[in-house]
Amino acid sequence: MTTASLAAPMTRAENLTLVLLVLAQVVLFLIPLIVLGQAIGWPASLRLPAGDALPLVARNATAVQIGYWGYLLTATAMVPLALALRRFAHAHGDRGLLVDAMAAFGIAAAILKTLGIVRWLIAMPSLATLHGSASDPAIRAAIEMNYVALNSYAGSVGELLGVQLFSGIWLVLVGMMLYRAGLRLNGIAATVIGAGFAISAMRTIVPAADVLAVILPPLGLGWFLVFAGALWRSR
Repeated sequence: MTTASLAAPMTRAENLTLVLLVLAQVVLFLIPLIVLGQAIGWPASLRLPAGDALPLVARNATAVQIGYWGYLLTATAMVPLALALRRFAHAHGDRGLLVDAMAAFGIAAAILKTLGIVRWLIAMPSLATLHGSASDPAIRAAIEMNYVALNSYAGSVGELLGVQLFSGIWLVLVGMMLYRAGLRLNGIAATVIGAGFAISAMRTIVPAADVLAVILPPLGLGWFLVFAGALWRSR
């Protein structure tokens, strides 16, 4: 791609694609929010003890698959969104290390989220089935230990790093880019929300920061909707 094409204004097709990718983050997230919320009380169910969570997953195996496939699509859709926002920045004459870092953090966040989500498509349903069929209390206890260990590790990769830290940094960089592109209110909001997500990842040091993980997701979804509207009006 030449320097001239990078600086060229976005076409209507490119702008529409960006709008749809922004909206996809909201629409696709509704799948796990509704399906998993009704079936297993997600996301609160992530904090349940293994002895309670595994039977819940086993009883709602189909819903768990549907919900987490939707969540997986939400995560993977961040990759084209990160690249489309990089193109948006180039179209507004904004190029350089920060714009490239913005795209890199967006893609990295998508990968980390995906690594955390896939445990619910493969490993956790298998553990839930084994737990339900085991009659020996010692075997059930061993399965529960495996659940806790896997949930702690993969959950930290997906949620702590993907959803909070890397997504937060990405959103801060997006906000800075939007501010420079003239969408100042959208940019300020993205920067504040992104900083909040990044701070919430510090809950391992400051447990009180965990409250941000409850407050910020609906604000983030609202920001995506407002941003999509701003892009649509400026197309």
